[in-house]
Amino acid sequence: MPSTFQETAYRLLEGPAERDLPRKIVIAFIFTLISLNVLVVFLETENGLLATIGPALQAITLFSIGAFSIEYLLRLWVSPLNPAYASPAGGRFRYIVSPLALFDLIAILPFFIPLALPLDLRVLRIFRLTRVFTVLKLGRFSNAWASLAYTVRSRKEELLIACILIFMTLAVSSTLMYYIENPAQPQKFSSIPNTMWWGVVTLSTVGYGDIYPITPLGKFVGAVVALSGIALFALPAGIIAAGLVESVHYRKKEDPPR
Repeated sequence: MPSTFQETAYRLLEGPAERDLPRKIVIAFIFTLISLNVLVVFLETENGLLATIGPALQAITLFSIGAFSIEYLLRLWVSPLNPAYASPAGGRFRYIVSPLALFDLIAILPFFIPLALPLDLRVLRIFRLTRVFTVLKLGRFSNAWASLAYTVRSRKEELLIACILIFMTLAVSSTLMYYIENPAQPQKFSSIPNTMWWGVVTLSTVGYGDIYPITPLGKFVGAVVALSGIALFALPAGIIAAGLVESVHYRKKEDPPR
């Protein structure tokens, strides 16, 4: 049977936060540490700052690693209270190998491994950002992710058709551009696969400018492809937007505001 302290720790770490002030405080504390820890990773690469704020960065690092280590151990301790890891035999092991737990472990290992091995793994602490998706798991955020997942599942046929249409346009336009521009620019339009890079940046309207047509016919085809890309990439965006509106409307009817 779980102890009262274990149940309290589970509620603070994994429970809903809509009406739980201590849980909200824990969320804010962990989120702040995440932000500070990642900021330290960035600032440590500025050699000019290390002489002035180096000790402060080191103090933040030590405090963050200590807090994250305690949090990891607490989450491991209370994991059997989660229905997904409730098995007494393998529940904790399933939690250890879960994606979020692995990222948590990666976040603290860069501090402990160099104590035994001469490695510089500080940059791996940036994986701690994955915990943002857990600590922000408030009701409205969970509903938002659920709505997005429902939209993708319910509109998967339409999204698949849109993706196939984009790929077909990319293949046809790249083939046309290869045969049009290859005689004039054999180095840049050397093959259809290489020309597909031009097709991708043109359809997405990015246009890096590293590969572009110079023949009149090539410019005309490029213009048509660029204009087509605006409409093509709007298709999946419109499908997802319509699905999200439908999902939100359905949720409001199922769970009206109190």
